[in-house]
Amino acid sequence: MITILQAFGLSLFSWGLWRLFRAYVAKTDLDNIPGPRATSFWTGNFHQIFNPNGWDFHKAIALKFGSVIRINTFLGGRMLYVFDPKAMHHILVKDQYIYEETSSFIENNRIIFGEGLLSTLGEQHRKQRKMLNPVFSIAHMRQMIPTFYEVANKLGQAVEVKVKSKVEEIDMLEWMTRTALELIGQSGLGYSFDSLVDNAPQHPYSISVKQLVPVGFRLFFLRIYVLPRIAGWGSPAFRRAVVDLLQVPSKTIRQMRDIVDLMHQTSLEIIQQKQKALKEGDEAVSQQIGHGKDIVSILSRFSVFGVRRRL
Repeated sequence: MITILQAFGLSLFSWGLWRLFRAYVAKTDLDNIPGPRATSFWTGNFHQIFNPNGWDFHKAIALKFGSVIRINTFLGGRMLYVFDPKAMHHILVKDQYIYEETSSFIENNRIIFGEGLLSTLGEQHRKQRKMLNPVFSIAHMRQMIPTFYEVANKLGQAVEVKVKSKVEEIDMLEWMTRTALELIGQSGLGYSFDSLVDNAPQHPYSISVKQLVPVGFRLFFLRIYVLPRIAGWGSPAFRRAVVDLLQVPSKTIRQMRDIVDLMHQTSLEIIQQKQKALKEGDEAVSQQIGHGKDIVSILSRFSVFGVRRRL
């Protein structure tokens, strides 16, 4: 009787053989596109592409190979590196529904963020975009100006305090990062993550958001090559139990689990606050951060009243 672990090992071994066959025996059209040599049998050029200090590499391959380049990936795989303006316009704007995201991208986003814009395809994705279009209209964006002004004014006051205290250096990157999150929080979510006061404690959500990408990169192999193939195994409770078991030997998996849990819990709290205010009436909505004009309040209002009409 073959166990689940044995079946997984056999599946992974077969997949590895297939990758090697495609890389070193089968030829594709990508072989006709110029690109740099792989620096590693296992990872190809990934360490150069995603290196935080890899700008010299990006500049060098652009000057040598042009705007469409073949990049080597895991176990001899190949992918396109494209930054030609016309090609990017077709991929991202004109023909975006033809160029779908990879299964690894969709599955990663679905597990981290749920089934939203970043983790859906086809008709479901189009419906979600259509629902969001009114929220991003020019008329509605103008209504966010007072919120932007309030947050920017807080930033100005905080920096002014530090200037008057005659500090020699002000870390503007930190202040702008805090301000950006607060702008998104108030105008998008109707929620405040930061008082923009010097030495104020960071909101747990703010810490988690900043850690998400670095921790995700440390799980790069699992997210790209393993997760898409096992994401549908068993029930959600079974998958959660597996993650809880893996978090013991892997600090990185534990970090990612805790980050996603905190983001999810914060999102639920925000939604519940919005729904409660909507049920209490316009006065309660207007007293919230964003004054009911933030994106989540508008979508919540649409959802609540949409359900009432159907009933």
